[in-house]
Amino acid sequence: MAKQGNGKQRGDSGPAAKIAKITAIIVALTGLVTAIVHFRDSIPWLTPVATIEVTPSPINLDVGDRIQTVATAKDSKGNALGKKASWSSSNPGVAEVEVDGNVTAKGPGETTVVASMGFIKGVALAHVRHVTVASVEVFPPATTLEVDGHLKFDATPYDSDGNSLLGRPVRWSGENSSVAAAEESSGDVTGRSVGAVKVTANCEGKLNVALVTVSAKAVSTGASGGSAQPAPPAPRVAAETRRPEGPALAAHEMLAHAVAQKITIRGGVKTGNCPASIRVLLGKTLVVLESDPQEVLGLPSGDLTYNLHGTVSCARQSLAVVDGRGTVSVANQKAYRCHWQRTGPKNYSISLESE
Repeated sequence: MAKQGNGKQRGDSGPAAKIAKITAIIVALTGLVTAIVHFRDSIPWLTPVATIEVTPSPINLDVGDRIQTVATAKDSKGNALGKKASWSSSNPGVAEVEVDGNVTAKGPGETTVVASMGFIKGVALAHVRHVTVASVEVFPPATTLEVDGHLKFDATPYDSDGNSLLGRPVRWSGENSSVAAAEESSGDVTGRSVGAVKVTANCEGKLNVALVTVSAKAVSTGASGGSAQPAPPAPRVAAETRRPEGPALAAHEMLAHAVAQKITIRGGVKTGNCPASIRVLLGKTLVVLESDPQEVLGLPSGDLTYNLHGTVSCARQSLAVVDGRGTVSVANQKAYRCHWQRTGPKNYSISLESE
């Protein structure tokens, strides 16, 4: 009897031990899997992507616009993972997307911009419209050239809301090419003979004109009995326009003004990391801002009107127009700083203020 009892006990303990071992293995494997999952989730590039968020969304563009889109991968808890997406457009004829997510509007319509990571996708709807030109602004609105002198004009089309429409083709023409010839596509105007003509900018049927006055070349004079000495170079000037206080100064009035030895314009060539190309019509002197600071010589002292125009070019973004108008009080050895203000998605305004 005792042997039978002992055998029964051994038989009962065998299955229980196996079950305990299996249970321990399961617990150990569960812990290992949990540890692996936690380790995986602690490293963003190993964590599975649950969703992809595309910004901006929706994407609203005009034909020719460019904008940078961003795809943010997130895990199941909404944490950003920092993974790189593949980009595509369902209709590249409407909007084309590059490998870095930069979108270019090609034609009017709608399309979807898709960011993909494996089987997970993020989508943004892109609306592209073709906006008609409502007006064209010409800069400078007037200029004076010597015979054989030349100047490149700018023309900026605007829509009815005042947003610039850069990238639209502009055609230039002059009413009398024997006085001043205009290059049709570039807007470069060359003085041919003494006289005054209008140069017209045409963009999609909207017109504006600039007045070009061509004068004779300056003649060098010398003292009696000696060789002729060259005349000092005259500053590049442009006829003043939009003077609310009265017409442009006559030549003898200009000579009556004291001449400022030097003024300096600072901060006029960039905003943030976006370089700008700007020209300033300061009184009658046309200044090209090519450095910071930019020194300007030979200006009449006193109150002068100014007119600014140019473009800002940010990486992977559409060009933006910069402009500004106002009055500055010019004095000897004085410095002025450009103050930037964004007035719209494609436009900046600049004012000149003394430091």
